[in-house]
Amino acid sequence: MASGSSSLWRNRDYLSWWTGTALSVLGSNVTLVAFPLLVVFGAGSVAAAGVIGAAGRIGGLITTLWGGALADRVSRRLILVVVPLVQAILMAGVAVSVASGHVRLLLLGGIGLVNGLLSGVLSGAELPALRRIVPREQFAARAAQEQGLHQAAQLIASPLSAILYTAARWLPFGFDAVTFLLGSFFSALIRRPLGPDRAAPGEQKPSFLADVRAGLRVVRREPFLRYSMLWVAVTNMVGNSFLLLLIVLLRDRGAGPRTVGFTNSIVLVGGLIGAVVAGWILRRVRPRTVFLIGGWVYVMTLALAAVAPEPWQITVAAALFVFASVPTVSVWEAYVASLVPDAYVGRVGSVANFSAQSLVWLGMILVGVLADALGATVGVLCFSALLVPFAIINLFARALDVLRTPLAEVREVDVP
Repeated sequence: MASGSSSLWRNRDYLSWWTGTALSVLGSNVTLVAFPLLVVFGAGSVAAAGVIGAAGRIGGLITTLWGGALADRVSRRLILVVVPLVQAILMAGVAVSVASGHVRLLLLGGIGLVNGLLSGVLSGAELPALRRIVPREQFAARAAQEQGLHQAAQLIASPLSAILYTAARWLPFGFDAVTFLLGSFFSALIRRPLGPDRAAPGEQKPSFLADVRAGLRVVRREPFLRYSMLWVAVTNMVGNSFLLLLIVLLRDRGAGPRTVGFTNSIVLVGGLIGAVVAGWILRRVRPRTVFLIGGWVYVMTLALAAVAPEPWQITVAAALFVFASVPTVSVWEAYVASLVPDAYVGRVGSVANFSAQSLVWLGMILVGVLADALGATVGVLCFSALLVPFAIINLFARALDVLRTPLAEVREVDVP
């Protein structure tokens, strides 16, 4: 793993990775908006747009665990270079199909599924590769920067996608294809060996299923990993679902579409500000304190948004929720990466990714059920209540004792 304490922006390999990732994330967010535009305005089917979006999520869940096992067996550099090339071909195929005037829903759904499958494989290689590139003491700052990157990409992608789509329906997909190509190119520029280390001569490799089980076994053995995987599953479900409930809340307070769009931008700006100041916070506040405060901020901002009478008050509460998530999640990601031996980072990182996405689908269903049956205000209060037990348990849980240890001194989990 890289050493030193200089700025991450002076780390050439990190800068190469960040540039490629920034372009790829922007392109993916552009098509995330463009696919519904194409289906809803082209085919007139909201249900079909939902199915195509779900296909990508399902594909990612299918391969996330296997992607981590693969990253601990074969060249991570190869995965980071080849997978985006395949994704570029897929998006180029969509662009050609749309440009020719033939929009086939079955084809779009299939491409969405395959792209999700590839994304799951790619995500398995990212964390172990980054551990070779970024010094341990800078991992929390790296995580904060990555979250800021995603917030910025979402903020830029919506208007950019609309502009490209208006100019020509195929342009957003062509743009995404180019960003995937650039992502592959910048990954190829990374100089450090990304692993995994070669097995000893004559050493027999376990099966893929055994590798997946090994990743799960590491999580079971370490209390922090075991507890935090459940924590991230629930908090990520609430966070993703809250954005949908936010729209209903604003509508109930008399806000129109323009206000909703403006609010979404302000909420994303809250995340960007969080990413900018997260490094300052993490250098001055103990990791355990950051984690504890973050849990209570989640609860209180959700509750405030639920009962706030004015749209601007709801907007501020939602922005604070997203702001708090950046340092909180950064602490979690940094300690997960530091606890896990290099040979298992891919598998355990994939377990973390799987946990983060495992309940999102359930949250989407609960949003509709709660909003229709009880109203948005009660729905948001219910989601706030889901996080109260974690906020309380965090105060006393011995599983979080590892957060008292500075990152540079964290000992890796012993793996038999």
